[in-house]
Amino acid sequence: MKKNVFALVWIIVLLVALAGCGNSNNTNGASPTSGSTAAPEAGESAAAPSAEPVTIKVANWSPAADMEPILRAYEDSHPGITLEYVELADNGDSVAGMKKLDLLVASGENLDVVFMPGATDYSQRAGLGLLAPLNDLISKEGITLTDEYTVDPSVDGKVYALPDTLENYFVLLNKDKLDAAGLAVPTEWSWDDYLDYAAKLTSGTGPSKTFGTYFHTWAMYWELAVINQEKDNNLVNNGVVNIDSAGIRQSLELRSKAEASGVAVPYADTISQKLAYRSEFFTGHAAMIVTGNWMIGEAGGSEEFPATFTTAFAPMPSNSAGQPAGVSIANGNYVGILEKSGHQQEAYDFIRWYSTEGEQMQNVYSAWKKQDVDKFIAGVKSGAMSPDKIDEASLAYVIKNAKPAPLSVPPTYQGELETAFTKETELYILKQQDLETTIKKAQAELQKIVDANK
Repeated sequence: MKKNVFALVWIIVLLVALAGCGNSNNTNGASPTSGSTAAPEAGESAAAPSAEPVTIKVANWSPAADMEPILRAYEDSHPGITLEYVELADNGDSVAGMKKLDLLVASGENLDVVFMPGATDYSQRAGLGLLAPLNDLISKEGITLTDEYTVDPSVDGKVYALPDTLENYFVLLNKDKLDAAGLAVPTEWSWDDYLDYAAKLTSGTGPSKTFGTYFHTWAMYWELAVINQEKDNNLVNNGVVNIDSAGIRQSLELRSKAEASGVAVPYADTISQKLAYRSEFFTGHAAMIVTGNWMIGEAGGSEEFPATFTTAFAPMPSNSAGQPAGVSIANGNYVGILEKSGHQQEAYDFIRWYSTEGEQMQNVYSAWKKQDVDKFIAGVKSGAMSPDKIDEASLAYVIKNAKPAPLSVPPTYQGELETAFTKETELYILKQQDLETTIKKAQAELQKIVDANK
């Protein structure tokens, strides 16, 4: 049976890293030099200076110019703490940043705090013992993590990182076209309602036609009735392939119905013309798209796509009437502490501050439940080219009523699964095979991948 190459590489990385820190005085709690003993208030770190000056090495892929002001703000309010920034990539490339991080860890670099750009990167490093468990430090602070953050970062009952930014999904709508069709911005709706809206928002013919919606090529657009569930929302859940399921069937039928009725941009056009979701929405070619919160800042226009209409926001639809809208899988950045860090209490104080007040200083979409949403929206509008083109009321509703699903870590071979899944499902949308054949073949192909990676 084929070995998991990634796992083998990481085992080597782990062994080298442990050898490099064999003389460390590390403990799982506060380091021997730590003088930070007072538990901070929720969202605030301990303000008392350490007994001795402490330097915390912080590794992130963000450009130093973006990080330095935040780090200096923390130092100013925490005498005795110095934050040394380790830039993992000079262009903001998180993939390159993770490769650099792995090399630094393998070479024995003494890092304390590390940022990770998603649940998979986080879970891989936690599973290999590179991250320190935070449960005791959380208990010492006296907080309940689910009261503080919208995402529970627990992996098998242990917390190895705090959630930083939040990534979840919702629907962008062309409000000008909604108004013209006499449609309200939806708040509670299902996929049936979504198709009804798409039909009413479709108009015109030929090159000037406006489609009600657009589904992109990514795997998530073939599993929309799965990623809006609180559990079992991956292609593979706990080693069990999830293709032969009601959720996948509904997802594929949703896309098929939309195309067959002419209310969605044809997939054949999408792949032959290499269409992109930003241009389809912002040029008015499609009136609705399912997307994620990285698009919030673009709603007010950009140099590439100046805002020519008002963008409204709606929660993710549910699978049937009566189910709550707004549920979606959640991801984002995570920030943890390396197991070999000799300053775990001071590092914990910093990541608690960074993932709460530090995020608010940067005005990013945060996993912190106490984030000032109105202040965040005001910041988004102040930085927009056309702030009047952002529908503030609907954006506030979507953020305040989002229901991120509990953390569901995808397998390390998720990319293989998505490629195999998309290969089969696009044949169904292109009418080259029927639904049941698609389900049967996709289930079998993904099972092969799971078996090969055991």
